[in-house]
Amino acid sequence: MKTSNSNKCNLSPLALCILTALGSSAAVAQQTTGVERTEVAGAQVQNTESTAAKLQKEQEQDLEKVIVVGSSIKGLNVTGALPVSLMDQKDIDAIAATSGADLFAAIPSNGNVNFNGNDVVSGVYASRGDVASINLRSIGTGNTLVLLNGRRLVQHPGSQTENSVPVTTVNMNAIPVMGIRRVEVLHDGAAAIYGSDAVAGVVNSEMRSDFDGYRFDVQYGDAENISRSKLNMNMLGGWFLNDQSTNLTLSMNYYKASEVMASELPYSANSDLRPFLEGSDWEGDTNFRNTSSTTPWGRFDASQGVSGLTTGAGRFHIEPVDGSDSNQKCVLANGLCIDSGSVGSDQYYNTNGSRTLLPETERANAFLFINHEMDSGTELYGELSYYWAESNSQRGETATLTSAPVTISKDAYWNPLGSGVNRVAGFDIPAEGLDVKMDAYRVVDAGVRQINVVNTTYRGLAGARGNFGNWDWDSAVLYSAAKTDDTTYNRTSLTKFQQAVNRADASAYNPFCGATCNSQASIDPFLVNISRVGETELALVDYKLSNPNLFSLPAGNVGVAFGTEWRYESFENDYDDRLDGTTVYTDAVTGTVYETDVMGSSGQPDADGSRNVFSAFVELAGPLISPEMDIPLVEKLDFQLAGRYERYNDVGSVFKPKAVLSWYPAQSVQIRASYAEGFRAPNLEQLHTARTNRVNYPIDYYRCQASVNKGDIANLSACSGTDSIENIRLGNPDLKPEKDYNYGFGMVYTPAFVDNLTLTTDFWRIEQEDLVGIRSFQNIADLDYLYRMNGSSNPNVIRSAPTADDIAFFAGSGLEAVGDMMDIYGLFENLDSRTTEGLDLGIYYKLNRTSFGDFDFKLNGAKLLKSYQSVDEESAKLAALGITLDDVGDMIQMDGRPEWQASGTVTWRYDNWGAGLHAKYVGDYYDTSAVHDETGDFWHVSSWNTVSLYGQYSFDEGAMDGMRLRVGVRNLFDREPPLADETYGYDASLHSSEGRYFYVSLQANFF
Repeated sequence: MKTSNSNKCNLSPLALCILTALGSSAAVAQQTTGVERTEVAGAQVQNTESTAAKLQKEQEQDLEKVIVVGSSIKGLNVTGALPVSLMDQKDIDAIAATSGADLFAAIPSNGNVNFNGNDVVSGVYASRGDVASINLRSIGTGNTLVLLNGRRLVQHPGSQTENSVPVTTVNMNAIPVMGIRRVEVLHDGAAAIYGSDAVAGVVNSEMRSDFDGYRFDVQYGDAENISRSKLNMNMLGGWFLNDQSTNLTLSMNYYKASEVMASELPYSANSDLRPFLEGSDWEGDTNFRNTSSTTPWGRFDASQGVSGLTTGAGRFHIEPVDGSDSNQKCVLANGLCIDSGSVGSDQYYNTNGSRTLLPETERANAFLFINHEMDSGTELYGELSYYWAESNSQRGETATLTSAPVTISKDAYWNPLGSGVNRVAGFDIPAEGLDVKMDAYRVVDAGVRQINVVNTTYRGLAGARGNFGNWDWDSAVLYSAAKTDDTTYNRTSLTKFQQAVNRADASAYNPFCGATCNSQASIDPFLVNISRVGETELALVDYKLSNPNLFSLPAGNVGVAFGTEWRYESFENDYDDRLDGTTVYTDAVTGTVYETDVMGSSGQPDADGSRNVFSAFVELAGPLISPEMDIPLVEKLDFQLAGRYERYNDVGSVFKPKAVLSWYPAQSVQIRASYAEGFRAPNLEQLHTARTNRVNYPIDYYRCQASVNKGDIANLSACSGTDSIENIRLGNPDLKPEKDYNYGFGMVYTPAFVDNLTLTTDFWRIEQEDLVGIRSFQNIADLDYLYRMNGSSNPNVIRSAPTADDIAFFAGSGLEAVGDMMDIYGLFENLDSRTTEGLDLGIYYKLNRTSFGDFDFKLNGAKLLKSYQSVDEESAKLAALGITLDDVGDMIQMDGRPEWQASGTVTWRYDNWGAGLHAKYVGDYYDTSAVHDETGDFWHVSSWNTVSLYGQYSFDEGAMDGMRLRVGVRNLFDREPPLADETYGYDASLHSSEGRYFYVSLQANFF
């Protein structure tokens, strides 16, 4: 949401330079006439073999390479049977991608990206740092197979939760953008060809090989509204050796981006977003008050009530003097007051005040491709790659969890209800004093938590390919490993904190002063650093054999491909001793043992697992009818049949088929249809993680019903979240693979009356069964409400015993008094089914050899027609009561699933001049985390569009011969992300907070 800013139009010096250069380049280009040109591969270049001409030829030759994703038959004369889209160098230039996250987010069919590198809110057990995922068709992370040069990539060591289930991803940032020749996206189920994970499609990045020469590129950029700057340095080198029989191609990349604090932007500076709702129907709605009830003023429970000072159950908090509050008792030595009950909402804490919005990131990629042609015709090849990234950010100060409270002894020096010198006078406190439980306190004076994440990945591959007769063969051995070292500095040990609080002298830590009175000497003893080390491995051996002319049909030759593959996958998560149960927290006063010794983090046991997979596939493809057969309404009819068998040592065996037909009723019209069955094996974390603990804030509808019965609120929709609970999720080694059924039907039209124009439309439908899932923490809590309203309870919801305050709260409601929810348990299971449908649309047009140069237009759109998650019988009962269910039922336009997404590029070349434009559109949707207090409507997240532009000039003479200067701007119109009920006021999985960003790059080429 925009705010007025009188300095908005004051551009930085870099911005002024870039805008001036863009205007100058356009003006000079219009004045350039009469340059003699000749055609090379459809391009316009000068007659002399200048460096600029070589660059243009190289780019055009790259485009002529045959796209093979979707088939393993080499030399197959059947193309276009499957919907494949391509991002080439021109598209990559227009997108101005500096990372895999930037590049793959431009795919319109890519949904919300939950691994996006900006997550500093999740704890050490989540995947943080420089990581990006892909989510074709919006059916979830892990349903898209990602390949590099046609072979799998290792999984990133870490997970995020989607629908409360841990999911894993290939790290798209580990792919060096500079070295990419093209990206092929297969928008079709491909398990029969490639195996598990290819449910929504396949993304294959083809790296540059057989490069000859040197290319250096330096890019620097600066954001207009925030302190975001980026430096990107690239090198591409290629060498031919051994009389041109050996080629080495090396690409290297270095990237550094500065940190941005949440306080720099109005919509992220404060966790309370209600000021942005003023003047709307949502004005004042409490959904957008995301400040924390855990504050430095604390929430304490004495071992018994003290009349006039605490509630009947002993609850009280500390606060500054407020003359209008008659309930205050300003009796503390530091001049502060004690008030009964919990902290008021006006004192909630702004957790965004000290948070990072965009982490500081440093990254290095290197990729070496080795190719050697032997005299026998056999080709030996190899790949070596290395990726390293370091991310630094900070998170708000540590706070306690209600599931792991700290008891302050009656003998503690600063206990105001204790037996010592700081005991308050004038109240009926036992002579021996009272113990006090601290279950909500933020240790602000200990400072923010500093997060450092280091990711590394390396990959080695050795292979050989060749042919004998009509047979082509290809075999390789691959090993890849990834490691994440995630460390958070300035955390708090519960054991050491309790010791510091319970000292009997003035050196004790004082939690009763609003975290403003403690010396560093009292804080340092309880500060600790907490880490997680995650590692994953992938080993693979494969052999493929293909023949494009196995046998002949009347229409032509039929090709075949066979292949076998063995792969090994493993993961290991080694959590800090204070998290995994090695070092536990034992409350020294009550004797209660807690499995975590880290304040603010649930316990998490170490986990590891591995699997072996053997697979084999066969593919047949060829023409059934050819033009020579002269059959009416059938210019051509091609087919593809494939099947794949995979045997897992942990989840059993599967066989999945695929069938494709491609029909040309006329030369300019193609109609294609496909049917495929697929699967996705449960990931290793879902199988082998004994338990996963997370902190959540469910709505307790049973307590809400009591408020409704008493007339305190109008209906259940007016409820808000409760205190933190531990959501304990249990792994399941008995999980089965998920099954899917993939349908596709499309048309391609290339009108004869317009050269170089192609129109495509493809309908797709994915039916998934046995989805690995778990009831959400809210759903499990809701079932407890349902059962209690019918005389029983949900055994998966653990509650504390009702206190005197609880009994008083339920009085007059007609409901039995219960305590607060403490723990919620759930098991990963093969639960639900989902059906998703959509349309992919494409327009591609080239306009060459005009008096104004060459133009290339691409427009792709993705429309989500259906997304329906089944509702089980128990959940249906909840829906009938008017309770909002998470991630079930009709999910179109819900929670990051916009109905429409689109992107387009326009590139222009004229002699040495060039320009490019990239536009992206993300449709509107609804944020179900915000439900209107009165109407029950979800918050509407507006659509969002951005435009990026660049201009360039390539020098081909003089001292700058071989150099190219490019200047550009991303998000040209400075579109801010639409408001959402999220941590930073926007949805980082779909939108960007970077704003208008200017950059300049200089490239030098030596051939």
